Amino acid sequence: MKLLNINIGIKIDNSKDIAEFIKDIDAGIVAIQEIVRPLEANVAAQFRSKEEIELQLGDVYPYQFFGPLWVAKSINEGEKILYNFGGHVEQGNQILSKYPITEATNEHYYKTYSYVLDWSNWKQEDHGRALQIVELDINGKRLQLLNIHGIWTADKLGDSRTVKECKYVVKAAKRKKIPTIITGDFNLLPETDSMQAINEEFRNLIEEYEIKATRPDFKDEIDEGKNVVDYVFVSEEIQVKDFQVIDSGVSDHLPMLLDFEIA
Repeated sequence: MKLLNINIGIKIDNSKDIAEFIKDIDAGIVAIQEIVRPLEANVAAQFRSKEEIELQLGDVYPYQFFGPLWVAKSINEGEKILYNFGGHVEQGNQILSKYPITEATNEHYYKTYSYVLDWSNWKQEDHGRALQIVELDINGKRLQLLNIHGIWTADKLGDSRTVKECKYVVKAAKRKKIPTIITGDFNLLPETDSMQAINEEFRNLIEEYEIKATRPDFKDEIDEGKNVVDYVFVSEEIQVKDFQVIDSGVSDHLPMLLDFEIA
């Protein structure tokens, strides 16, 4: 079976392209970061990605779980509006699955779910962050999937918050002794102390397959692209048949595709 991971990029108007890309890949499970749920009818089309993806793929993926991180009407710094959503939206992570979801939680490990009114200090303080933990029934076998969009730091080198974050991920993943996959955009470079905390406990496929970048040539006021910040980790019960990072411009992050079996 296959697992697809992709940060779809809130700042890109790509919902239809993302839905088509996911359909073409046809993975059994899809983990998404930066998906947006509109809460009002007047939300702009660009910020209705959850609605668009479900419209196009609802029949393909009957089992879904959305975990919001925050709610806002715009992203602004004081009086300067960077993104106007047109109405209130929630941004978060989502799991799409062809297999039944038997358990699902969305655990805020940094700050809480909150209404963000002013983003002036987000680069220093960041917003709430949560870890999705989903258990799936894969033809009678249990699979635990953790989906995360990690704490943002300007240099991607992390800090005491991200070390705590990664230790939280490890602890959460080991609550149950079942086959486990950890995936997502960690916003951290491979050599950081934070990522080493997960490397010590789980198999790092980015490292093992010598992946040099999970970002395309996408440049904006925040990131310069062409680095590794997205990862897939697996427990020993996961038999990896193939792993690749797909060279695609569908988002500001490259999709990761894992072909695996459960021992």
